[in-house]
Amino acid sequence: MKQLYLLAILFSVSHFCIGQTDMGTIEVNNVNTATLKFSSDIQTVIFGNNPILGAYEDNRPKFQFYDNYSSGKTDVIKLNDNSAPESSITIILDNENSDVFFGTLKIGTNPKIFYNFSNINSKKNQAETKQLKDSLNKKLEITRVEERLKFVMAKEIEYNDLGVAKDRLEVSIANIMNDDKNTYIKFIIKNNSGSDYNIDNVIFKYIEGKKKGLKNKEAQIEERINPIVEPDKNIIKAYSSSDLGYVIPLFTVSESGVLIIQMIEKNGTRNPQIKIESKTMLKVKSLK
Repeated sequence: MKQLYLLAILFSVSHFCIGQTDMGTIEVNNVNTATLKFSSDIQTVIFGNNPILGAYEDNRPKFQFYDNYSSGKTDVIKLNDNSAPESSITIILDNENSDVFFGTLKIGTNPKIFYNFSNINSKKNQAETKQLKDSLNKKLEITRVEERLKFVMAKEIEYNDLGVAKDRLEVSIANIMNDDKNTYIKFIIKNNSGSDYNIDNVIFKYIEGKKKGLKNKEAQIEERINPIVEPDKNIIKAYSSSDLGYVIPLFTVSESGVLIIQMIEKNGTRNPQIKIESKTMLKVKSLK
């Protein structure tokens, strides 16, 4: 199995109306697990309502309501919580058609423990297959990034020396973490003024080769980075504080590089800037 993530389905079932197979209702309970058998290896298992709580030692996601284990052409589902709600389940196979199977997962008394779908193959043309894969992979990646940002935002403060205080604003970076593709940053902003602080834009840029004595601007390399994820609301009310999370593409700096972050106020001139030296960026912890 290549991927296994929680995904709240944001698009309608009609998006998959071509080439899908309805598995019906799958029931589990404290006594019986459910074993699903398919004709090809499983690529992706998607639950509609089964939050991820962490990971096992083998890096399998640890789910809240229904535990899941996939190997090759077989998927096994086990009940974790007697109060588990119904959940949609979608399974994508790793074959040339990207066969799609969907159904409903719930607690029940049905003694059936083996669900055999190995003799079913859906048919889709190559264009439909590619569209389905691209859409699903995009949704999976967005979900993965959002879940990891939530994890970083929930962590205790790790950095106490990355920030600036000016114009009755205190802007600090509490946490920074990297994964294989992105950098996740948690800001804490305290507005000690009587006016709301409305952030219009946050500028992220890496600068390489900035050394003392260099007069030639061409000796510097500047790379501006656009956020992948940013808050929907960027207003910090007067005399209040707020935590804001941003995700930017991973960009590795050398020992001479720095990351410059500047917040731009909408209809104002309070534009605090934070500089993070390479010695800090190169020691950022990684998300597993």
